[in-house]
Amino acid sequence: MARPSNESTPSIIAEESGVVVQMDLGLGIDYNETAKNARKFLSKGINKYLYKAGMHRNQLKSPTLNLAGSGSSGGNHAEDKIINGMEATRMCHCIKDTLENCEPLTYRIIVAVYIEDIKDWQMADKLCYSPSQYQNIKRTALCEFAERFEGFETRYSFDHNDYVYLVKKIGE
Repeated sequence: MARPSNESTPSIIAEESGVVVQMDLGLGIDYNETAKNARKFLSKGINKYLYKAGMHRNQLKSPTLNLAGSGSSGGNHAEDKIINGMEATRMCHCIKDTLENCEPLTYRIIVAVYIEDIKDWQMADKLCYSPSQYQNIKRTALCEFAERFEGFETRYSFDHNDYVYLVKKIGE
């Protein structure tokens, strides 16, 4: 699977309410940094949301997501715990929806490696790719997740203080 070049950023022309809009597909990203950010987030970053929501990683891939998240046990007031638990649950929904919206291969790789804890070499074998081919495909999958996640953060109306910035644009 070839990675799109950063020089040619494709765009989509769409018509919304009679107005033609050109949308950048975000391909002008720094693939290595974006993949690194997504890797860190999926490895460790999502834990704080899962813990506050009272959820487990497996619930991000299951058909049903527990809506009854619980707050963390800390020194916060009861109201703060409830709000934190609700926000964490909302973020978990955002992560789950992002995963479900990814291409099938991306979904398969991310779920296997970051949720089911399958080793990269095992996944490369399972998919019948050489280690170097697999690493390129995995990097592309992580970038796809990051870009789609950015869209779902907006869809879920997280304010910019709560955003998780995974996508690194070239020149930033």
